[in-house]
Parts: sequence; C-alpha cells; structure tokens
Amino acid sequence: MRFSFLLLILIATQALAQEVANADSLLLVIQKSKDDTLQAERFILMGQQLESVNPDSALHWYEQALTLSRKLGHTRGILRYYTNATYVYNMLGRADTSLLLNLRSVEIAREFGDEERLSACLGNVGSSYLSLEEHQKAIDYFLQSKEIAERRKDIQKLNVIYSNLANVYRTLKQYEQASEFANKGLALAREAANPFQISAALVTTATIKNAQGKMKEALPLLHEALAIARKVNDHFTELSALLNSGDANMKLGNYAQLESIFRESLKLAETIGDPEGVTISNRGLGYHYLHVRDLKNAEKFATLSLAQATEKEYLHHSAMALTLLSDIALLQGQDRLAAQLLQKSDSVQEKIHNEEKLKDINRLEVQFKTREKENALIREQQQSELKSLAIRKNQLWISILSLMIIAIAVIAWLMANAANQRKRVIEKENELNHAKIIQLESEKRLLASQAVIKGQEEERGRLAKDLHDGLGGMLSGIKFSLANMKSNVVLDADNALQFERSLDMLDQSISELRRVAHNMMPEVLVKFGLDEALRSYCDALNQANIFKLSYQLVGVPKRFNSNTEIIAYRIVQELLNNVAKHAKASQVLVQLAMTDDELSLTVEDNGIGFDTNVINEVRGAGWANIRSRVNFLNGKLDIQSAVGTGTSVHITLPKS
Repeated sequence: MRFSFLLLILIATQALAQEVANADSLLLVIQKSKDDTLQAERFILMGQQLESVNPDSALHWYEQALTLSRKLGHTRGILRYYTNATYVYNMLGRADTSLLLNLRSVEIAREFGDEERLSACLGNVGSSYLSLEEHQKAIDYFLQSKEIAERRKDIQKLNVIYSNLANVYRTLKQYEQASEFANKGLALAREAANPFQISAALVTTATIKNAQGKMKEALPLLHEALAIARKVNDHFTELSALLNSGDANMKLGNYAQLESIFRESLKLAETIGDPEGVTISNRGLGYHYLHVRDLKNAEKFATLSLAQATEKEYLHHSAMALTLLSDIALLQGQDRLAAQLLQKSDSVQEKIHNEEKLKDINRLEVQFKTREKENALIREQQQSELKSLAIRKNQLWISILSLMIIAIAVIAWLMANAANQRKRVIEKENELNHAKIIQLESEKRLLASQAVIKGQEEERGRLAKDLHDGLGGMLSGIKFSLANMKSNVVLDADNALQFERSLDMLDQSISELRRVAHNMMPEVLVKFGLDEALRSYCDALNQANIFKLSYQLVGVPKRFNSNTEIIAYRIVQELLNNVAKHAKASQVLVQLAMTDDELSLTVEDNGIGFDTNVINEVRGAGWANIRSRVNFLNGKLDIQSAVGTGTSVHITLPKS
C-alpha cells in the first residue's frame, strides 16, 4: 500500500482565501495592493495555487513573500515562506535544500518563541529527514513536534504527527511503537468525530497489524474503515481498505472471499484512475481463480496484471505477476514454461535489487552533500559569532579605555571561554565521528556475512536450475536418441546386452543428477514451504534404509521468510548428514514446531553420542556451518549428548 508523510503547512487565513478564487483574479488583486503584511500573505497564497502546475513560479512568489516579510519584520510571513518553499523543494526531489531551509525555520521560530509555528517547523524537518531515509532523525523531530502539539492540544497537528510516527516505525518494522501511535491517532480521530480522519487512521492501524501477521485483528478495522469511506464518498481510502482487506484474506487463506473484494477494488480503481490499484486487483483475482483451480481465468487476470505493471514500470508488481503465471503453468503441467516465467521473475527481482542499490548510493551521496551544507551553515554561524565577539571586544576597548586592566582581564576571559567552547565542539565532533565509524564497520561486517550466506543459497539455486534444465535436458535428449537408434540398428546378443547396460547407466545418471539438483534447491521448499520440504526429504532418506527416520509437525503449517526456511532446511540436512556419518543410529526423529513468532527444529537419534565439550575442537565444517546459520538468524542452539546415550539437537529460530 502507498502512504504519504504529510508536511505541517500553515494555512492562509479564511478571510484571505475567500478574497480570491484563482490565480488570475489573485494576480489582479496583488497588482492593485500596497506592500503590507496582507500582501505578503497574498504572495504565499499565489505560490500555493501554482505549486502543482508550475513549481518554479511558486518558488518565485514565495521568494517575493520572504523579501517583503523581511522588509516589514513580519515573522509570520518569514516562517510561512520556509514551510511552503520546502514543500515545493520536496516535490522537486531536492530534499537536501528543503532540510536546510527547515532547520533555519526552526531557529527563527525558537528565536521568536512561537510554539505553534515551531511545532510545524519541527514536523517539516522530520519530513525532510524522512525523504532522505534518515528515519531516526525523522522520529526525533516528529517527537519534538508532538510534545508541543500535545501541550497546546492542537488536535489537527497531533493527528498528522501520530500518523507520521506510526508509518515511520512500521517502515522500521518496530511494530510495538507503530501500533502505539496508530492507536493514539485513531482515538484522537474518534474524539474529533472526523469521518475522514477515522477511516484513514483505521487503515493505518490495520496495515500495521497486517505487517505483524495479525490479519484476523486487521479485518474488523478494515471493514469499519470501508463502511465509513463509502458513507462519505472517500474513494481513495475505500480503495486502500479494499486492497488491504484482500491482502489480509489472502494471507489467511480465505481465497473464496477474494473474488468479491478484488472485483470491487478493480472497479473502483478504474473509476478513480488508479493504475496501481488496477494492477493489484487483477493479480488478486488471478490468485483467487488459481486456488479454486479455474486456471483459464487465473491466467487471464494474471496476464492483465503483468501487462499493466509492465506498462507503468511497476517492477515489484511485474515480478509478482510473473511468479503467479509460473504457478499457473506449473499446475497446467507446463513445467518448461513455468521455469521460464520464474526465471523472468528472478530477472525482474534482480533489476529491482540493482535499482535499490543505486538508490542507496544516490541517497548516501545526498546525505553526504547535506552534511557538507549543514557543516557549512554551522561554520558560517560560528564565523558570524566570532565577528560579533570581535566587534563587542573593540567597542568595550574604546568605551572603557580608562579601565584598561579590567578590560584586558575581561577580554582574556572571553577569549579563553571561546577557545574552550571551540575545543569542546571539536571533541564532541570527534566522539561522534568515532562512534559513526564503529557503527559503519559493524554494519559492514553484518552485511558481508549476510551477503555470503545469501550468495551461497543463490548460487545453489542457480546451479540446481542449470543442472536440471541444462545438463538434465541434454542427458534426456541423448537417452531418447539412443532409444530411437536401438530400433533401427541390428546388434548381436553381446552388443545388445552392452547397449542395454549403457541405457541403464544413463538412466541412473539422470536420476542422480535430479537428486543432486533437488538437494541443492528443492522446488517443493520454494513452492510449498518448509514442512512439505522436510517431509519429502525425510521420505527420501527412509528409502535409502540408512536408519529408520520419523518426521513430526507440531502446530499448523505456516510460511516463514524464504531466507529463514532455506537456512532451516540446510541445518536439518547438515544434522542428518552428521547422524549418517558418525552416530551409528538405528532410529532418528525430526520434529518441526511452528508458531506465529518462531519455528523450532529438533533432531534426535539413538546413536553412540559424543562429548559436547569437544565440538569446538572438531576440525570439520559441519557444526561450524550450523552455528553460523543459527547465529545469522539470531536463533538459539541447544545440544544434549553424552557417550552412549544418543544425541538431541534443539534449534529455535525467530520469525524475521
């Protein structure tokens, strides 16, 4: 879903808004009016009317308002310039310029002690940092704005601030804080009895619950939001509530309800001209028909969704539509087409990944330039302060020449104090820079570890595809050619026997190749989840008759993050490999337990056991691999074993 973070823009007076109806009539009023504070307000209103159609002209009028307001000493006009001009700079993608102007507006508001405008300016600084994706700084300024608005009981500003904070914390996946502010915003909207604010707050609260996996709690909120939005003809909130409701029902597996929801959202999105809503609705209908096994309609709506996403360059939606079409082809028995569509989806995902990297690089460049501008502003302020200090010292020297000794002592004290202040500033900057370097190094090590594990799994997946689709296809083709050749060639008994043995060896090679490809990246794991993958793997091991293997599932099967499922699968593979190599066991138990918050793995055997104190001294990579994968997911590993008593390994992995 799409959410916008609103700037707290000061609104022109009602009398002035009623004075003019459009830019043309306002221009006539401006030309006939004298330069006073009301004229400065007219300049601001003129800029507001031009923002969406001609941002450069809007900035021109805001500059006019600033010049006149400075001339008249009109503080309100000066602050209104900053709050309005920064909105335009954000529209133009110049978040760094917007940030500097907003920071300056905060200084002015504090200088004049205007709490109402200070709250708005602090909120605007938060929005600027949000545009630069510096979420923690955005939160800091939103919280400062919130304190003032709460003290002044400014309901309108508080509603916007709570919504901003809820959405920032949701982006950071800090759902407890996000829920706190979403609930506050909803309570405030209900208290004000504003149906537009209530429906929007309900959707925000429900979206956070959806992100937490609490779809059953989200649905009643969305139903209420939908009813209110329909009553007041708020089509955009109505569409958002429908799409979120469809997403929640899909996650809950309520596929029978998807058709009515997404048909309604499709009609509404087409009516209000929302192409992304059309794309999502068509894909939702495709999933509905897929799960009721109406593959013809499923393919129809999935294809429509892909066409819309391709036309509007919605890469994420294109990848999801291709994946849906791949699943449809798989159920139609078109394995090769399914693999091709899945490969296209992977290519789009790779493109998204590359664009995100480029975006991160650009964002870091903007942040760096912004820091330079901030530092330049600080240096300018320091230079101004030093010049002012020098002037005061000269005036003091001239005015109290007769008291030279006292004047010299005062000057020496001022110089020493200034030097100490500069020293403290430099020391503080050095401490901050050192802390940032340590943080960056830690993040770099974490990213490197994540990249290695992710790269290993991606390489396994690619290699499995290459083996299955490339080499497997070639071997199957060779087998087919040899079988055809057999019927056209006359062989004696010995050669015929040799020929048959060669065909058997080729069959064995193809089977072994498929087994290897399946072990590297089982398709059942990707498509149907960890439970089905482990069950299939354990069944395959049982057929090898190495030991008697039992598999158990505790709880209801759930889908976890794909990275978590793959790593959990690899851990079980490694543990069972250790049992086969070293345990000399006759019976093995593999147990998988799933809850909403975590999954647990238990592997037990009745083998010879071992001394757990010597695990760190073992040279093999098996236990090291298991520990590194568990640590990567912030999980817990518990090993219980002793010589002659068998081994039990219990692993808990949080839902990420």
